[in-house]
Amino acid sequence: MKHRRWFYIRAAVQLCCWLAFVALLILMRDPIEEGYLYGLFPRLSLHLGIATSITAGAVLTAFLPALAVLALSLAFGRFFCSTVCPLGATMDASDKIIARRKGALKPETSRAGRGIKYMVLAVSLVLALAGVQAAGIIDPLSLSLRAYSTVLYPFFDHLTKLLFEGLLPIPVLGTAIGPLYSLLADTVLDFNPIVFHNAGGVMFLFLFVLLLSVAARRFWCRYLCPLGALLALAGGLGVLRRTVDVSKCVNCLRCERDCRMNAIHDRGLATVHGECIQCLECLKSCEYDAISFCVIRPFSTERAGAAEPASITAVPERPSISRRALIAGSVASIALIPAFRLNAARRADFGEIIRPPGSLPEDEFLDACIRCGACMKVCPTNALHPALLESGLEGIYTPRLIPRIGWCEKNCVLCTEVCPSGAITRLRIADKETTVIGTAYFIKDLCIPWAEGRECIVCEEVCPTVTKSIKFREDTVLNKKGESVLVKLPYVLEDICIGCGICENKCPVRGSAAIRVRTRKAEVPAAG
Repeated sequence: MKHRRWFYIRAAVQLCCWLAFVALLILMRDPIEEGYLYGLFPRLSLHLGIATSITAGAVLTAFLPALAVLALSLAFGRFFCSTVCPLGATMDASDKIIARRKGALKPETSRAGRGIKYMVLAVSLVLALAGVQAAGIIDPLSLSLRAYSTVLYPFFDHLTKLLFEGLLPIPVLGTAIGPLYSLLADTVLDFNPIVFHNAGGVMFLFLFVLLLSVAARRFWCRYLCPLGALLALAGGLGVLRRTVDVSKCVNCLRCERDCRMNAIHDRGLATVHGECIQCLECLKSCEYDAISFCVIRPFSTERAGAAEPASITAVPERPSISRRALIAGSVASIALIPAFRLNAARRADFGEIIRPPGSLPEDEFLDACIRCGACMKVCPTNALHPALLESGLEGIYTPRLIPRIGWCEKNCVLCTEVCPSGAITRLRIADKETTVIGTAYFIKDLCIPWAEGRECIVCEEVCPTVTKSIKFREDTVLNKKGESVLVKLPYVLEDICIGCGICENKCPVRGSAAIRVRTRKAEVPAAG
């Protein structure tokens, strides 16, 4: 019983880490004083650091915090998965809701499946060598931040606002909760309604990962997580290991049954060190104080400083990695390369894929972007959204600006502040005013002056450039009655337009706007 307190201490630390993750997510809003801190969690991923450095062709110092995690894992084992990882915390919470089928996976099948995560890791790294950034799609830290930013936080925001909108009109109750709502509105809730295009695609992968726990606890961590595979290799060398006092152990097998990673076997006496995530569930389960975690000398199976031979360490076991898994992963990677590269030659012709200001050139951007969603969360106008297949499979979950939903604010550089990988370079507000992300053009068949012969100057009024990039010339056109009328016809000065998209956003034409923004590289239709 005396060891159980360590389980609750570990759980408290996990809760604190999760709260820190959520707090950084919520505080990712204007104003931001130091953006580095907000991208801290993705920078802790060794998997992201290695893969992104490979695709970018340079060692990215932004991921130096991942080396600290590696060093601690080499010393203390795979603690990161049970303590720091926000996806792990989310799975631990969802496991209490998701009913697991007893005996869904036999122990033999469970142990054999551990090698799959090494194959996933191999796929990720081989694709990186081929210049394909797939790590950001499946890395747990990137996946967590993306899902929380574009799915869970907007859901919480909408639900909270609806709740208070229903309660505030109630005379007595509304007066009592009014200050609370004001506090939440100032610190937690978003000023504008948040709706992310393609959020369903993000939610699908996130829910898929969580629902895998129907088959086994922490299914993702056991069999699929590429970061977990790296930490398992490091954790297998850790000096903090589970030990069993055989004089106290009654072989009740509770520890083996309750182990989240199925890392315990052989009647509770053996542990696969690389699979053990130091969750200390076995400490809590053992009613006889037979289990403890002790510092063991490297490459030794004896308890450090142990006087009694009855105390033994968990039997060491080789990592569940095989040459066959690595070869299979490499072959799968080679087979996937054409799928990711599909439409790559046409990528520059898409035109409508507008990247955030300060983004690297498209190929470099795709190599460096880790698909974390931080830029989307911080955007004050809800202009940035996750792409799905609009720019091919290689561009999935990367940020794209959709002007009809939101525009790029002239005096805002928040997305450049929070990007953890450098895919979006930092800009000063003075530089932002002249940063070109696209070019506007008119669809004459939809534009009110061009198509209907009626005056409309909305696009010119909202244009933020000092010298308006939208001008007018008087000319004669036919109105809907077939009469010739003299109106001001708008056109774009392409050399001045920065592609912010506010003209497209504010265009009064219903449905598709009559003025649209395309990337500078795309062929812009003539505006006449």
